Amino acid sequence: MIQALMDAAKDPEAGESGRSVMLAAIDGTGGVGKSALAIHAAHQLADRFPDGQLYVDLYGATAGQSALDPGEVLGRFLRALGVDGSSVPGDTDEASAQFRSLAAGRRLLVILDNAASVDQVRPLIPAGPGCAALVTSREMLTTLEGATHLHLDVLPQDQAVALLERVVGAERVRAEPAEAAEITRLCGGLPLALRIAGARLAARPAWPLRTLVAKLTDARGRLDELRFGDLAVRISFQVSYEAFRLGRRSDDLDAVRAFRLLSVVHGHDVSLPVAAALLGLPADRTENALERLVDAQLLESRDSVRYHMHDLLRLFASEQAEQEESEAERSAALERALSCYAATAQQAVTLLGPLRPWPRHPGEGPAIPLTGQDEAESWLKTELPNLLVAVAHAAEPAQPEAIARLGLRLARALQWFLFPRAHAQDLQTVNELAIGTARRLGDPESEAWALDGLSAAYWLQHSYDEVRVALESALEIWRELGHREGELRSACNLADALCELGLFEEAITVQERQLTLAREAGDLPAEVVGLGNLGRAHRGMGRPEDALTCFKESLEYARRTGNIHHEGFALYEIGITYMEQGRFVEGRSHMDQALPVWQRPGTYESWRGHTWSGLFPACMTLQIGPGPR
Repeated sequence: MIQALMDAAKDPEAGESGRSVMLAAIDGTGGVGKSALAIHAAHQLADRFPDGQLYVDLYGATAGQSALDPGEVLGRFLRALGVDGSSVPGDTDEASAQFRSLAAGRRLLVILDNAASVDQVRPLIPAGPGCAALVTSREMLTTLEGATHLHLDVLPQDQAVALLERVVGAERVRAEPAEAAEITRLCGGLPLALRIAGARLAARPAWPLRTLVAKLTDARGRLDELRFGDLAVRISFQVSYEAFRLGRRSDDLDAVRAFRLLSVVHGHDVSLPVAAALLGLPADRTENALERLVDAQLLESRDSVRYHMHDLLRLFASEQAEQEESEAERSAALERALSCYAATAQQAVTLLGPLRPWPRHPGEGPAIPLTGQDEAESWLKTELPNLLVAVAHAAEPAQPEAIARLGLRLARALQWFLFPRAHAQDLQTVNELAIGTARRLGDPESEAWALDGLSAAYWLQHSYDEVRVALESALEIWRELGHREGELRSACNLADALCELGLFEEAITVQERQLTLAREAGDLPAEVVGLGNLGRAHRGMGRPEDALTCFKESLEYARRTGNIHHEGFALYEIGITYMEQGRFVEGRSHMDQALPVWQRPGTYESWRGHTWSGLFPACMTLQIGPGPR
């Protein structure tokens, strides 16, 4: 944009070409460097506008100042252009017309800094084709006719570190590269915050960079640390916030409340449906409020579906929420958002695996409608970072019981998404948090479910001794509670782990007890899993015919109940057992049948690779290729 102005200014015929004034509008959040860029551009362009520059701070973003009236600014411009004060029109339209007439024959650069609105700017634009105007504003001045727009974002890390080097000194910054990178992260790449951090370090030459890192790490005190002299990040944000808080538009009250309450959810971004749940408002009213915040650079949105708040703005919003929203309202907002997350996650994993039983939860919130497996998969993948943060947030010891229980619901739902996709570390973290929450609440059932989930995380890491410990703890709880469903599940998983440890006799004992309980309860899905585990134990004991009997019975029941996961497992195990006996044709046939199962949405993706590996010996022996991919 600046280059276009410079190119136009170089054109000796610009004043006679009949082209309209060159106009550029720079927008961005407070502290992002709009004024600095405009002033830098003005210096670069100075010799190309021989009739001078007119600069004015319009006070559209200045603490304690009201935005300047366009008529007052025009009076200044006219006097600067040689008009006697007594000849300056009192009417804004007349003054604007006179200003444009005077500018028409000149090559002027006008810098309109910190504009409050298009209405404030429009009368101040010169009319001469040899003139140019640079406008900066926190608002997106998209209705400013003929303007080229530039949105300034925060700095990427390399540029942020370079800014620190200019303020602090390159040698000092390069001596502590990790700390310098952490300062830029804690400042969110915001130039104002970086300049303040740099100024503090420059004023304390004895400080290592790690001293400032320690001060900035405390989120609650970070904005207090980001002030120096007359510079303060908090004051910069306060200006935009106050414009909404004191605004007269009907949607300003919704917008300012949304700004405050968005700080109670800690994810990277938020979708429109979740924001509507958070605010307790209809979707259209929520969207209007969020878009108002986007226009004012208090929120970012790249697709009008998801919204992101800068980390430092989130800290400021949290301060305002604590001051202006009651603790009860903040908790209620978080509860509404978590309820939406938990209900939608539960809906999504149920769509991906409809056979999984789910307990009903009193007062569960409305889920975002998902129409099928593809949409469920997409929603979970998109929201996963936010869902993981939500579980951690709900697990904080200070959270009320209702929020903590929503975290437990969400953690349990996520198990069914994380395990099939082998997200071992996330699965471990989620369940460790859930165990801590369940123990704090005195909820042994939730603790047992989380222990079972933790065993799955250890399984993915091949830590089978840890799997055994977690499952034995879960089984102890299930038996104390008389919880048949939980005992059946954990016993199955324990038998599987014992097989991995080579303890086949012990696995058979555990699994036969589980099958007895399953048959007494008429629980065919539990019998499907148990038969598969019993077959593995028999194979490990060197009894392939007993193993095949179990696997084939498991396959029959899996197909009868529509359990595609264990249909695939049974086909795989039958194939492996045949191949271990040298019956490669039969083994390959069952492996080929297993492969398409793992292509279905919601199945265990990693097992497709296992099945391909299992096919290899048969294909080599038979000197043929595998079946359809």
